[in-house]
Amino acid sequence: MDTKEETLKALSEGKELTSTVTGLKYKLIEGLLHSRDSERAQWQRSGLDFHNPISWQNLRH
Repeated sequence: MDTKEETLKALSEGKELTSTVTGLKYKLIEGLLHSRDSERAQWQRSGLDFHNPISWQNLRH
């Protein structure tokens, strides 16, 4: 994603975003960011924050 705002908007619209670096998927559940990898069926609360560009520039939907 190009901007932090674009990333947050996509998540708030219910989209799942995938990191091109780690392959982890991210989505908002009850307003909290969660992640999972391709081998895990359950979502876990994520520690990812959006304080630096690397955290959102590698996400795609």
